Amino acid sequence: MELIGQFINNPQANFDPLNFIGILATVVVSIYIFRSETSISFTKERHEKLIFPLFDILEPILYQNPDPEILSKALDIIETNKSLADGNLLSVHYYCKVNPNTENFNSLCSYIDKAFDKSCRKLQLKTRTLEYRLNRNQYKSKFFFVFYLIIKTIIFAITLFAALFILAILIALGKLFYNSVNETTQIIFTLLGSVCFLGLFKIFEKNF
Repeated sequence: MELIGQFINNPQANFDPLNFIGILATVVVSIYIFRSETSISFTKERHEKLIFPLFDILEPILYQNPDPEILSKALDIIETNKSLADGNLLSVHYYCKVNPNTENFNSLCSYIDKAFDKSCRKLQLKTRTLEYRLNRNQYKSKFFFVFYLIIKTIIFAITLFAALFILAILIALGKLFYNSVNETTQIIFTLLGSVCFLGLFKIFEKNF
């Protein structure tokens, strides 16, 4: 950290930290915006044409006995929007078409059950509550429901612990860097740190 500070503060280094950080921030933000817009555009199209129509038609019989008419409509939706389907959905589609038994139907239900919530989170839409899913029997079994709650709790706890641990390390490293540079760089560093913190907060809020 001291070497970085000395390099930035060295007038003979022909290095303007303000210009460098400005250019770097512009590049990073531009890449992020481009990737984010592309991803959101695809996710929205997939949600509107494939995920939501599938969920809408399958929800009344989710994890129940397959209804031939409803299953046929669901398979038609997948067939029409194959370009938006991933390999897993195509595989489920094939087995349901060849052998529309309860096991294969439940595989389709499991896929769309998870895909719908994942799609909603990406589009910043509220997902179904645990109470709603429980009241409508949208779990394979009570054992699966309890297992789901335990896994979600464990994942949340591990993620939170890891995030706090990483944040503590970054704060410690940031403090060392902050104390080794001049006042102008300290201001820039503080602003960038605030932006990064807000970005991490948004990511955490979006996923949890």
